[in-house]
Order: sequence, then C-alpha cells, then structure tokens
Amino acid sequence: MATTQRSTRRAARRRAPADLLLGVLLLATLALGVLVLAPPFEDYRAARQRVALLEQQAAALEVENERLASRVEDLDDPVTLELLARQQQGLVRPGDVPYVLTPPEVDAPRIVDVQPVPQVAEDDVLDRVLAWIRALTR
Repeated sequence: MATTQRSTRRAARRRAPADLLLGVLLLATLALGVLVLAPPFEDYRAARQRVALLEQQAAALEVENERLASRVEDLDDPVTLELLARQQQGLVRPGDVPYVLTPPEVDAPRIVDVQPVPQVAEDDVLDRVLAWIRALTR
C-alpha cells in the first residue's frame, strides 16, 4: 500500500507542472482575448451612445416639425394672414383710415448732448513693476 501512495505522489508531482503550464496558457489566452476584444467593445459603446443622442435629436426635430406644420396650417387661414399683416406690417384695407398712436412727449426719453469723460490711462501692472525695479537700481 505504501508503494501505491508513493506512485500516486510521483504522478501528482509530474502532473503539477503540466497543470501549472495549462493554467498559465489559459490565463494568457484570456488576457489576449481581452486585449483583442476591448477596442471593438469601446467602439460599440461609443456607437450606442451616438445612436441614443441621435434618437433624442430626431425626437426634438419631430416636435419642431409638428409645430411648423401647425404654423403652416395657421398661415393658410385668411383671417390669420390679415391679422399678421395688420400687426406686423402695418397694412390696411382699401378705404380704411390708418392712424398711429404716439406716446406723449413727457414719456419719451430726452437725448442730452453728453460730453465724453476723458479717460485716464492707468499704468498696467507690468509698467508699475518695471518702474519699481528702475527705482531700486538707482
């Protein structure tokens, strides 16, 4: 029985370097796989983020398109067009009497001729430092 234990120990000792070599090869293969697959995975993640951003922009543009389509429908209405022409362009119908309301003179700001204040040139920091250095060297 002692001989069988010795033989199994010897076999285990012979297997230990082989198992170690196999473990090192597996770790090296795993590290190589990570190194090879990391850049494409980063590209994939960046592309997914870009797609999410573009989907948000597309949704915002859809909302804007709906608003503009509503505006186009409003501008097809003759009453709306007349109202805009009167408000924004100051247009009147033939036969209408145009009039303009002006505020009273009291409310209008008065423009007074103001004399410009002469600007005093301030020494900048560099000029003051140079003057201080010159004063020290004299």
